[in-house]
Amino acid sequence: MTTIETRLGAVEGVEEEGYLSFLGLPFAAPPVGDLRWQPPHSPLPWTGVFDATRHPNRCYQPPYPGTLGSPDFPGELSEDCLYLNIHTPAVDEDKRPVLVYVHGGGYVAGSANDLDASTLCVKHDVLFVAMNYRLGLFGFMDLSRIGPQYATSASLGFQDQIAALRWIRENIQDYGGDPDNITINGVSAGAGSVLALMAAPTAKGLFDKAVAFSPAELALEVPDMAGGYAQALDMTEQEFFERARDMSGAELLELQNDTGLGMAAAVDGHTIVAPIDEALRDRINPVPLLIGNCEKEGTMLVASVNEDANLDQEAMLEGIAHTISAGNVDAYKAYLQRRIGEVAAAERMAQVWTDYFRAPVLRTAQTAADVGVPAWVYSFEVPTDRPFGCTHSADMPFSYFLFERALQDEYEFPFHPNTPENRALAEVWSASFANFMRAGDPNADGLPKWAPYNRDSRITMVVRERAQSIPSYDGDDAIEAYGL
Repeated sequence: MTTIETRLGAVEGVEEEGYLSFLGLPFAAPPVGDLRWQPPHSPLPWTGVFDATRHPNRCYQPPYPGTLGSPDFPGELSEDCLYLNIHTPAVDEDKRPVLVYVHGGGYVAGSANDLDASTLCVKHDVLFVAMNYRLGLFGFMDLSRIGPQYATSASLGFQDQIAALRWIRENIQDYGGDPDNITINGVSAGAGSVLALMAAPTAKGLFDKAVAFSPAELALEVPDMAGGYAQALDMTEQEFFERARDMSGAELLELQNDTGLGMAAAVDGHTIVAPIDEALRDRINPVPLLIGNCEKEGTMLVASVNEDANLDQEAMLEGIAHTISAGNVDAYKAYLQRRIGEVAAAERMAQVWTDYFRAPVLRTAQTAADVGVPAWVYSFEVPTDRPFGCTHSADMPFSYFLFERALQDEYEFPFHPNTPENRALAEVWSASFANFMRAGDPNADGLPKWAPYNRDSRITMVVRERAQSIPSYDGDDAIEAYGL
């Protein structure tokens, strides 16, 4: 154990080999009781020494998808969940680059406890922070029709993220980090959150760079989640609210799980004021951007989605195609037919999911380039003999330099084997990631020259056994199908 003095008081953390961990630090008051469905409030002060040696609670959430096994993540499920974890090489005056990780999970699952990137900290001398935020109906249910005190309830999860960033900017120097060099980063819904934060005026000045691994675009209209619950329970929305207000967190989670309602993150007009392309043109948070996705995003997602009996597959296809194509569904479907022809439904849907992540990568990078914001694009395609191939989140062990720790813990990642070749590639790819955190440029030894994306060259860093910088990688047909 180790105890440090901070501006908020004494904190006891865990001393590991080569780094220190401070777990479960509160960045906001517990959102319980009268604070349920309210914006985050300032954290409660403590006296004495704060115990930061145990993983915090996780927001109430459904079970992990069976397709990826049943990982035993630490932390109890609770509404009292607004905490963050810090891993730092040392508490000193060095002012290390700060990486703030926003977890994924479709805005209904995940936590700060999902990822321990301490190996990245030690290898590249950076500080790593992971935050919780409210999920599902706790963080994204629109209750604005109930009364003005709930006007921003559809974006509470994003408000939590902003509160965490504000805490980090104000306090991270106490843990060995540089408050003037903060990079926000996420995977999947975490990457969607990164783009959302770039469209949040209240987040202005709280981060300096952004990294989005496989981002999904937010819905442009706030879904009527509360109305859906009221209909499912055969009551008015006011009756539902009065009942929900008195339900326990566990009961609300059961309701969410039974109805399948909960994935509702959207541009709400209050916290997130525009889609990312408009936000970039309006220069809300125009920071350097590293963005990309994996080659076969859809293979794992198709298997996961097929577990959910509540989903209407055809309706989902139409909705996703609308998002991919910026509204020109017929043009996208024609492209899909040209690209893969007549294939089994699962294979077709796997390509649709891959396009669902690739389209916002290119749309965001192109808009950034148009307004003079540097953006670097990648496509991660490292070969593997694992069943899903190089699928959704397969780049994580490489980006966060996780193979070394997994080797020590005798843990196998689900998508790529822990081979010397993959560990060597992780050395290069994580160095590129760390260089971007440090100086806003991902070029690194072992990679070819990587130029920012623009409409003329459309450079993509394609990462296979080795990386290649390839112009016009996606081709004109895909660009047009994505509405670009």
